[in-house]
Amino acid sequence: MLSKKTMLFFSTALLLTACSAPKTYFTAAIRADLAANHQPLDKIQFYNDRDIVLRRDVKTGEAKVTDGKVVLEKGHNVNIIRLKKNTPGVCVLQRNNIVGIAFDQNNNNFITFGKTKQARPNDPYRILANEWIGEYGVINYDGKQYHIEPAGTEASIMIKSKVLRKLNIKEHEMKGRKVESGNSSSSDNSNSSTQ
Repeated sequence: MLSKKTMLFFSTALLLTACSAPKTYFTAAIRADLAANHQPLDKIQFYNDRDIVLRRDVKTGEAKVTDGKVVLEKGHNVNIIRLKKNTPGVCVLQRNNIVGIAFDQNNNNFITFGKTKQARPNDPYRILANEWIGEYGVINYDGKQYHIEPAGTEASIMIKSKVLRKLNIKEHEMKGRKVESGNSSSSDNSNSSTQ
């Protein structure tokens, strides 16, 4: 059986590890904090939190592929683009509740992440699709339609936690203000302005 000192040591180590996580999920609340501190999103390194696989059927005359690879699957040519977990990306598109993250050198090839309809401010930005067909998301990438494999449809983006530690957040709580009793100057001013 472990002693109390050993248990305390492991508990403290676990707590310190959790508090100093190298990455944190990118949320609407974090985006607002970054904006309030004039931190441009295109200067922040983003990462995907899981593997993402994009696939599409390649027509016979389209065998030349720039990203990914073409494989023959059941008599069809299929283009597969793999994005491994923790691949670094940069923000190349910013809209209300949406960011476009490019994981390769072409700024036109990006994946959109954003706040979903039912998301709360601290929910992570998730991968967004143009439409959903069953459990597959359909997105445009490199000017073509791709299907997101089901394992990647819940993908989110993360940033390094040290970015948040550098923020200068000032907070102030308003105490409220009450009407002063016996103050007739406001009614005197309104009478003089109507004359």
